[in-house]
Amino acid sequence: MSDRPRVYKTEGLVLRRRNLGEADSIFTVFSDREGKFDAIARGVRKARSRMRGHLEPLTRSHLMLARGRTLDVFTQAETINAYRNIREDLERTALALYCAELVDRFTIEHAENPGLYDLLLSVLDALEAGAPPHIVRYFEMQLLSLTGYQLQLDVCASCEARLPEAEALLAPSAGGLVCANCRAASGGGRILNVRAIKVLRFARGAEIEAFASLRVDDDLAHMLRGALSDVLHHIAEAEVRSDRYVDEVARLSRVQTTEAPPTVQ
Repeated sequence: MSDRPRVYKTEGLVLRRRNLGEADSIFTVFSDREGKFDAIARGVRKARSRMRGHLEPLTRSHLMLARGRTLDVFTQAETINAYRNIREDLERTALALYCAELVDRFTIEHAENPGLYDLLLSVLDALEAGAPPHIVRYFEMQLLSLTGYQLQLDVCASCEARLPEAEALLAPSAGGLVCANCRAASGGGRILNVRAIKVLRFARGAEIEAFASLRVDDDLAHMLRGALSDVLHHIAEAEVRSDRYVDEVARLSRVQTTEAPPTVQ
């Protein structure tokens, strides 16, 4: 007989929701102690529900749940952080949802990963405080490390030869950078210049505040995003759905900036 308590408390961040029937919803939560899990909130879509608003995606909450036969059931929820600044900015919302989807894709149910939980909160806190979009590259690099997919960036991922300070191919199937001799057999990838390689290496051990302070121009940002996107898609064996949303929001933002009327002096 299980010794797990029937009712338990935890804190967690809501990754996504699916509506069920006329008033219920199933939420996917990532918790520091329980890992990722699904649970149902009865009547949460009713106007008088006390949990309404405390279980929205990208909300960090104190939670109380009762264990069920198939799904646990939320009995109480209280918001810790609603990340209002993120919600009020379309680009930051897209980036935060992208990070949440990556956590969902790269974790299995009820597998504790407190380091990844802390990482997710740290990037949301950074976005909430106005960190630049390239902060998500830090999140991606740390996510790969915490889930067992750390990229090999110091020697060739195929032959382990020392890499010179020069451009190199980041090959997803090889698991990192490959030397010129191994490119043909690497399965393809993207060529990264020296600065991009240095940024990725810096992301492995830097504090998030230090990484946020880096100056990353548009060309470098595009190079890093494309290369890491290839790696993540290769590992997940599928496209990350919110990836396209991030691109569309960024494109819309550029169009609005270009078409903005001149300021009258």
